[in-house]
Amino acid sequence: MGRLLALSAEQVYTPKASKLVKEINSFKQKMTVVRENPHLKSGEVMSKEEARWNIETLFNVTYGFPDDAYGRTVSDSTTVYLPVDASGNALLEDVVAVYDQILGLVTQFYISHNFEEKGFLLLQLQTGEVSGNQMEIFVRAVTGEKRERVTNPPINYGPFYDGDDWYYGNKWGKCDTIYDTIIESDAAEQLQLAIHSNMIGWPEPPNGYRWMIANPFDIELVGDEYQENGEYLIFYVENFTDSDECLDSLKMNFHYYGQESVIYQKVPLYHPLFPDFDITEQWMFLECEIEGKEDVTDTYIQRIRHENKLTYAEVFLVPIWEIPHPVELTALD
Repeated sequence: MGRLLALSAEQVYTPKASKLVKEINSFKQKMTVVRENPHLKSGEVMSKEEARWNIETLFNVTYGFPDDAYGRTVSDSTTVYLPVDASGNALLEDVVAVYDQILGLVTQFYISHNFEEKGFLLLQLQTGEVSGNQMEIFVRAVTGEKRERVTNPPINYGPFYDGDDWYYGNKWGKCDTIYDTIIESDAAEQLQLAIHSNMIGWPEPPNGYRWMIANPFDIELVGDEYQENGEYLIFYVENFTDSDECLDSLKMNFHYYGQESVIYQKVPLYHPLFPDFDITEQWMFLECEIEGKEDVTDTYIQRIRHENKLTYAEVFLVPIWEIPHPVELTALD
């Protein structure tokens, strides 16, 4: 579980995928009509959840490259506002306007990142409060630095070696100096980079098909959720001492493989918020954000830990004559 399988189109172009394709193309066609007839008012409305889903899904299938391989990722956030009525419904014309607003904002985010080679990974939208007739929509856009695909990931060694000793967080750098301000990184960031850099590439789709994602979701972890043989798989220490703040290469490797176990096995099998996919459905891990934290437990015990935000999505195989290949955001006029 956790890796896509190289299935044939007949096996994986499911009725659910076909239904999603029809919904995406219906919204896309309606957007075209609105843009070509700006003075006409259709009177069509959709629920706030339909609006959010349509914007997010069409954007991802049009501009997202989730099946490319990425190392470093960066997340940008902003808030936009969608007019809604007292029942929480939005006019089609307002939904299209918000889509175009998000497109402009995300394009600027994307252009601002100076990765040598980059790709747009993911758009996530979340609805917020309604004030007056304006509903908040929280926007999260993830851009990635492209890398070579991994075909034979390391097994039982690395990716950290002698000298890869890092303070747990706070960008304190390596442990051989006192809070290294030259190397602005830490164990949390280095583990995140290693997880991304060693992700197995997606399988090539059958001729005439492409992968698309929908319904991305996040799983957030404190760090103390999973253990094996009495050891926390994610870095987590209560009542810590100074020596606990440094993760030597052995600890880095332990938590690297621990993180992989959590991402691909523990969370999908045991986390109560992970969706209950049936045997015909597929999901994929897309990216993670790992941050070193110092705080207290509910019982006021001091601790240091690696807070995790893991992002997954449903994955579908769809025909390119129905859903064309995505385009780069920078290719827009």
